[in-house]
Amino acid sequence: MNNEQHNISPRFIYFTGVDGSGKSTVIDLLINEYQKKGINARKVWLRFNYFFTKPILFLCRIIGLTRRERRGNRIISVHDFHKSKFIAFLVQYLHFIDTLTAYIIKVWIPLKFTDCVIFCDKFVYDILADFMIETKDLNMLDKKIAKLFLRLIPKDTPLILFTVEKEEIIRRKPEVLLDDEDYDLKYKAYQIIMNRLNLRIIENNNFNDTVLKVKEAIADNKQL
Repeated sequence: MNNEQHNISPRFIYFTGVDGSGKSTVIDLLINEYQKKGINARKVWLRFNYFFTKPILFLCRIIGLTRRERRGNRIISVHDFHKSKFIAFLVQYLHFIDTLTAYIIKVWIPLKFTDCVIFCDKFVYDILADFMIETKDLNMLDKKIAKLFLRLIPKDTPLILFTVEKEEIIRRKPEVLLDDEDYDLKYKAYQIIMNRLNLRIIENNNFNDTVLKVKEAIADNKQL
């Protein structure tokens, strides 16, 4: 049975929230439920879309604006774009082009030519949070580049932000402290996004309860 027969709407749902807030787990539970009903559902990741940005990031490694650090068993890149406004400008606008390209390939084309439902884990708000951290500029939402990125989100998309107390996240997933040089700053960036933008806020204290709340949020959005 295809999704038109199910009369599925909306077909693009965007989840955001600080790393460790449980987005991936909830999305996987939702996809499993949809697929059991015969609905074509998938997860799409729209963060870290590097095409045109790659040469600049390579240059940043050469001139010392990007560091490669080992954290546990992983090697991560740490960007110090706050040291160069010009490089930050280039990276952010090239990243916009990269994200638009990825959106067309991973979202627009599948929605246009297939019957899939897309659960998006990490997209515009998460990229803007990254920009805040890389530039150490918590006023990023007031910048022109932020307004450009926000226009990438399709109209009538359910926008769901998961929030969990920082101490609870660290208890559930202590490796977040290894993945981020300054997890406190990242947590603060998402608090700013939560307070500034029009999102459906869901406290993810219990995964089963959260799935029910997400279904309610999707249903509410459909009725708008």
